[in-house]
Amino acid sequence: MKRLRMLLCGLMAALMLMSAAAQASGAKVNSSSARFYKSRSTASDSVPLAKGASVSVKSISGSWAKVSVKGVTGYVPVKYLNTSSRRVGYTNKSTHIYRTASSASAGVSVKVNTKLYVVGASGNYLRVQNASGSRTGYVPSSAVSSSKTKTSTGSTKKSSGSWKSKVVKLNWFNGGSSVLDTGDYGYIYAVNSGISLKIKRMGGHNHADCEPATASDTRKLKKIAGGSFSWDCIPVILYAGGKYVACSINTMPHGDQTITGNGYDGQFCLHMAGSKTHGTESVNENHQDAIDKAYNWAH
Repeated sequence: MKRLRMLLCGLMAALMLMSAAAQASGAKVNSSSARFYKSRSTASDSVPLAKGASVSVKSISGSWAKVSVKGVTGYVPVKYLNTSSRRVGYTNKSTHIYRTASSASAGVSVKVNTKLYVVGASGNYLRVQNASGSRTGYVPSSAVSSSKTKTSTGSTKKSSGSWKSKVVKLNWFNGGSSVLDTGDYGYIYAVNSGISLKIKRMGGHNHADCEPATASDTRKLKKIAGGSFSWDCIPVILYAGGKYVACSINTMPHGDQTITGNGYDGQFCLHMAGSKTHGTESVNENHQDAIDKAYNWAH
């Protein structure tokens, strides 16, 4: 402990005078509040770091970066570093910044085209900082693009034919399921009524299990169903992840729910080409016919 304190004290003056020019594999301190800690704890021994000082990043774990300065290894909160290797990205759909590389962890929702800095990766997730550097976490890699995404307002009307030509049919088991990830929000447009609403995907493996986002969206869903929820198959266009996909829904609430206060007791099913039902593990022809109607309406 004494030796570490001596080394840290010896570094203090050098850190204050370090050049602001970062090395290609390094990082720069972005705040005068930054400190260099002995361990991954703000309660551990520390010395201040000058804003603009350069450090060498060895690894990033959670909200901490393991760094080296003049041969001494310590830790700095990631939010205080601007890594020279990071790249700018934008969310291509509404998603979440999760605490860990798992959608099961706590998350903060972010809108489409939110600017992020990608600083690493873990499996199917990217390690990111928000634009201000005040938050770090993980975002599904499929939800981040290198440029902004053209968005729909969510009040899509049939007369706005500019997007109709973009409607596609996607096979659920060959790319379709990733258009709207679990926990993400999107929009559906009912081709027969011209009504659109915001939805959330709460889960589903053979197809998407979805919920109306708000009580207002539940009322719109009921109008789409003709005033009474049912198991009838309704042709819709899903807008999510920058894509317009021909789909089919039923409106009968069933099963679990993750949103309370939306006036909808459960979930409804959203199908794409090739998707299957829960119990039978088979493709439902009525849903497939409705998907064809949605696609043909657009083309």
